[in-house]
Amino acid sequence: MTFKKGYYLGYLIFVLAIAIVYFIIPPQYGFRALITLTTLFCLYQFFLYLGFFK
Repeated sequence: MTFKKGYYLGYLIFVLAIAIVYFIIPPQYGFRALITLTTLFCLYQFFLYLGFFK
């Protein structure tokens, strides 16, 4: 998988997950869920940048 393809796939999943969190998770847990998703997306991008998903 190329970097560009992996980036777009990860970003698509990230946006879909944010939409799901926005509509499904109760408001008192929303901030924690969004921070967790953002952290996971950052880790994915870091591993993608280092070339772990070749």
